[in-house]
Amino acid sequence: MKKRLTTHDFTATYQEGIVSQIDPQTHRIKATIPALEDLETTWLPFATPFAGGNQFYALPDKGELVAMILDARGESGYVLGAIYNEADPTPVANSEIWLHKFSNGTEISHNRKTGDVVVKTTGTVTVTASQAIVNAPTEINGDTTVNGMLHASGKITSSTEVSAPSVKQGNVSLGSHVHTGVESGNKRSGGPQ
Repeated sequence: MKKRLTTHDFTATYQEGIVSQIDPQTHRIKATIPALEDLETTWLPFATPFAGGNQFYALPDKGELVAMILDARGESGYVLGAIYNEADPTPVANSEIWLHKFSNGTEISHNRKTGDVVVKTTGTVTVTASQAIVNAPTEINGDTTVNGMLHASGKITSSTEVSAPSVKQGNVSLGSHVHTGVESGNKRSGGPQ
């Protein structure tokens, strides 16, 4: 009976490494492996949840700790993902929270228990859509500019004065303005000018 020749070693090893190089174009990284005297890997794919019709793109930073599966010779494999550790501790300690935190401080989080979704950023949040619909009571804390027509199907109220521009008089206070050229009594003035 002839002995079968083995052409490939199908064993794999689990290794932890430190990201040393990043290739944003191919979504690959190189890492050094402290347990193997800082041996640097070849370019390894960094695993992502989706890469087809639905896509997700995110790479670790240089110096980040990652988990890898490598072939028996350490020549090829792929990166499973990053690992929290003493240098990079977990940002929250709550299994109900989904959090995406960026190095510039921006955070997007969701609390499964309360249903809250929170976006914190010092930058601008832009929503581009053919139509945006908000089905909820809405509170805006800050100055608001509407570049276009504002339509309301209900009352518009204000706890302070409301003014509107007038062709003849500049800004007209809607709550305290008076009409000139009319007699007091039960007569009516003309329309606003």
